Amino acid sequence: MSEYTQELIDQLIKCSKQIVVPPKREMKSEKGHLRNDMELQSSDGELKFTIFMRRNVDFRENFFIGLEYWPQDERGSICLLRCNGPHGDFISMAELPQSHFVYHIHQAKPENIINGVRAERGGEGTDNFASFEEALNFILKYANITNALEYFPDVYQTQLTLGK
Repeated sequence: MSEYTQELIDQLIKCSKQIVVPPKREMKSEKGHLRNDMELQSSDGELKFTIFMRRNVDFRENFFIGLEYWPQDERGSICLLRCNGPHGDFISMAELPQSHFVYHIHQAKPENIINGVRAERGGEGTDNFASFEEALNFILKYANITNALEYFPDVYQTQLTLGK
């Protein structure tokens, strides 16, 4: 297994990537969620990634969009980054970080990988997005997806809400 330092994790998140298998046009409904995925590779073709998108059918603000890295020398993937909407408790309220009641970001940490827990365990509140669409735009830009405009033409558009 590779040694995952914070520097390596940051490099994996920020390296130039391209979408090689685009998401489907429509999200698929499965077990109360809408889901979609896309496959990516680093611009040099050496590294493999996926972006997964999930959104609750009934509660649209309950979503997550994540960037996974698929190391060649290991089984499985490592979630490097996950953007979430506010969601309810999934562990006891005493253990639940306050950040889970607001829009928040989970990022992989070396100590989580070393300790055998989810790489992206923990989270911090953010004001970088306030909807599924904004979170998708954020992750496409933050993760340096160079051909995002081919599949998401509105990725660099700012939405304005005008009065009546």
